[in-house]
Amino acid sequence: MRHTSRPLALIAAVLAFAASGCGFGSGDEPAAATSTACDDHGIQMSLTPTGIVGDRTFMAIGLVNCGEEPLLLDSMPQVGVFGGNVVAPRDLNAPESVTVDPGQGAIAPLSWTPATGGGETVEVDRFLVNALPVYAEYELELAEPIELGAEHVLDLGAWQLSGVPAAQPAEPVQPATDRPEEPDCPEEGFHVTVTQGSAAMGVRSSGIELLNCGTADIEVNGYPVIEFPGVDVAVRHGSDTLQDPGPAPITLAPGDTASAGMLWTNRVEAGDVVNATEISVGYAEGSPMETVTPEASIDLGTTRQIEVTAWR
Repeated sequence: MRHTSRPLALIAAVLAFAASGCGFGSGDEPAAATSTACDDHGIQMSLTPTGIVGDRTFMAIGLVNCGEEPLLLDSMPQVGVFGGNVVAPRDLNAPESVTVDPGQGAIAPLSWTPATGGGETVEVDRFLVNALPVYAEYELELAEPIELGAEHVLDLGAWQLSGVPAAQPAEPVQPATDRPEEPDCPEEGFHVTVTQGSAAMGVRSSGIELLNCGTADIEVNGYPVIEFPGVDVAVRHGSDTLQDPGPAPITLAPGDTASAGMLWTNRVEAGDVVNATEISVGYAEGSPMETVTPEASIDLGTTRQIEVTAWR
């Protein structure tokens, strides 16, 4: 059983920013922090206000490894919002380069300025964060909504290990023999899981996890092959919202995993509504397909379009 360690992420974020010299402006008080619960990935996320300097607001994205295995993260998180093309560039990102041990924390600085000028704006009440390579899209709420330009660019820094010591679990950790058994490996030698993602303002996202449960290597180099039994759906390679690493050759040895992300819009206009409870996934063109039940239905509405990122 994983344990929750909310104070670790919040305290680590505040201390790190205080040490960096980002203080609150005169008369400014920090808004409330927000935090998610520890999830099945062994990740707990938080968003902590750390200061206001001039017209720029500073916050810290916090992460605690509340699981039992080390987390290997990209050097930077992925941050966005619903309702606009507000993004945080990751040009300096180094894939899978930060190891967060069980009980340890990491923080990434985030800042922005209010919307200026007369352009289109979007009201933001939460940030969406992926702790890549995990596509889980954590929703971190703001104490007060803010107005940003629809094409706003957030300033984002890399993860920094906070050196948080491991907290004592509230309950004894269950032995491995008490955990649910892994599903039997299909004859094709791989197993696919479609995880439940986020949903807000008509936009949906989910993750695809590919496990090589067989005895031979699996070669992937590109995008998942996605089909919906009995439904004609257009699949677009790449995404305007999800970070797409692009196709790259990956060899999955037995026991290795790869992941990808999906995004779609639940919009109902003219035509039949699609609410798929099954999805068929292959790891490459011409590969076998496995049909699985996603953790949440794929509610495409009438758009019948879905975006997918490359395997990573």
